Amino acid sequence: MRAHFAILVSALCAGCSNWTGFGFHAEGGELPRLRQALVLEARDVVADVGAGKGELTLALAREVGPKGRVFSTDIDPGRLRGLREAVVAARLDNVTVVEGFVSETGLQPNCCDAIVLRRVYHHVTDPSAINASLLRSLRPGGVLAVIDFPPPFFFSRGSFGVPAKAVIDEVTSAGFELLRQTDDWPGRGPLGSYCVVFRKPR
Repeated sequence: MRAHFAILVSALCAGCSNWTGFGFHAEGGELPRLRQALVLEARDVVADVGAGKGELTLALAREVGPKGRVFSTDIDPGRLRGLREAVVAARLDNVTVVEGFVSETGLQPNCCDAIVLRRVYHHVTDPSAINASLLRSLRPGGVLAVIDFPPPFFFSRGSFGVPAKAVIDEVTSAGFELLRQTDDWPGRGPLGSYCVVFRKPR
C-alpha cells in the first residue's frame, strides 16, 4: 500500500518543478483572463466565495475600484479574521467580509454582478444548496466562474479535485446557463486547471 501511495505522489508531482502553488498571484496571467471571464467593469459588485487568504479578494477590489464592491466569504473563523486583517492592511474600503456556511453562501439575494469560486468547488459537500444560494445572490444576467482542477486517476471528487462535467451538471441543474469551459486555465497545478463560466438567466 505504501509503495502504491509513493507511486501516486510521484506521479502527481512529476511536473511540479515549475509550479508555484494554488495561491492567486495578481501579477500573473490569471487576472486578465478572470477579468474577461467575469466581464468585470469598474463599479461592479463581485463575490469571492471561499476567499481563503484573500489574495483574489484584494485583486478584485482593485479591479472594480472605489465605486465597486467585493464580498469576501469563508466558513472558517480563522480565515475570516485573516481576511478582515488583510483588508485593513491593504486600506481598502470596498470590501465586505461575509461569513459563509456549508449550505449557504451568506450573500444577500440579487447582490452581485459576478461571483467566482476559485479552487473551492471541490470542497463543496452540498452542491444543490450552494448552487441555489449562488443563483439567488446573482442579479439576472450575472455570471458565475468556477475555477477548479480535475481529480487524478481513481479519485472522483473531494480534496483532490472535481471533474468539470460534475460542476457543469450540478450548476446547470440549479438553473444556471452554461456559457463556456476553458481547459487551459493559468496558474494550474500538475494536472491542469479549468474555468467554467455560467450565467443567471435574465
